[in-house]
Amino acid sequence: MKLVLLSGGSGTRLWPLSSSIRSKQFLQVLPAPGGGRESMLQRIWRQLSAAGLGHEVYIATSSGQETLIRKQLRTAPKVIIEPRRRDTFPAVSLASAYLYSVEKISPEETVIVLPVDAYVNDDFFFKLTELDQALRQSGAEIALLGAKPDGPSGKYGYIVPALPTAATPGKLENPAYVQVDCFVEKPDRQEAEALLEQQAMWNCGIFAFRLRDQLNRLEAAGFPMDYAELQRQYHRLPKSSFDVEVLEGNSRLICVPYHDGWKDLGTWNTLSEELASSVLGWGHISADSLNCQIVNELDVPVILVGLDDVIVAAGPGGILVARKDAADHLKHLLPASDHEKRKEYIPGD
Repeated sequence: MKLVLLSGGSGTRLWPLSSSIRSKQFLQVLPAPGGGRESMLQRIWRQLSAAGLGHEVYIATSSGQETLIRKQLRTAPKVIIEPRRRDTFPAVSLASAYLYSVEKISPEETVIVLPVDAYVNDDFFFKLTELDQALRQSGAEIALLGAKPDGPSGKYGYIVPALPTAATPGKLENPAYVQVDCFVEKPDRQEAEALLEQQAMWNCGIFAFRLRDQLNRLEAAGFPMDYAELQRQYHRLPKSSFDVEVLEGNSRLICVPYHDGWKDLGTWNTLSEELASSVLGWGHISADSLNCQIVNELDVPVILVGLDDVIVAAGPGGILVARKDAADHLKHLLPASDHEKRKEYIPGD
């Protein structure tokens, strides 16, 4: 079993502290064990190492992030460099070619892909072995990990399981895995409630496949399986997500349920729930302000008075003042110059 972390993110949703130069996973705002603060990258690497999986990890990223990765991780895993920003399908394809032609990994090996910004408990990483086992036992092409929702939400995509039928009797109570019927991307609240009735799960963006299946897919499309050669031809790979290229319409998918808590820290609303302190940097929140946070990287104070449910983030690139439940719409309001810089997608955003 090999693990590929997709490290990228153009910074749109955690503006102004996250940017195309310093993506969200490098922000050191989470509480670290024993005190201090750590980044999303440092947290997931610490957890993987504690689970005894550090030696199985590779990080797929752009050349601009390699220095930050090695700076933040004392014992950095091997880094797979994308020659240009594209999307998750090219990133996974390049990582597969690297594992096969450089690392000489067996084509029968299971590869598990994870976004670097997943916020989970330490025991989550032991669930990855179950993902590997389910893939091998089921004969499926892809095994997904689905998180049990804690309520209807339009923030996440949903994996809808295939319900039992007369031809396939049985119940969905605590199965090792279920067949996947379809995906629903970020529904409204009413649709999300209906999906919960169908026992749908949040799509964590975590999936497993046998290395040979992805290599066969590349070969059938006329792409080399050699890492150096695929780097040279990287611009030819479809600029598309793995979901679109492989998962959508695929009838050979299973999903392993995860019931113990998962969160995507991709927006200020979700990240604010896990910050190391209500005030990071120079600032003060008045006693009559409830459920507020300040994250300030500037050398001037930020004072918040008489407001509830507000996040204030200040950095060299700008200042954000937003109601937490509205912060998800940030990317539509960015200055044109910033938005243009962030048009191209990096895996993991």
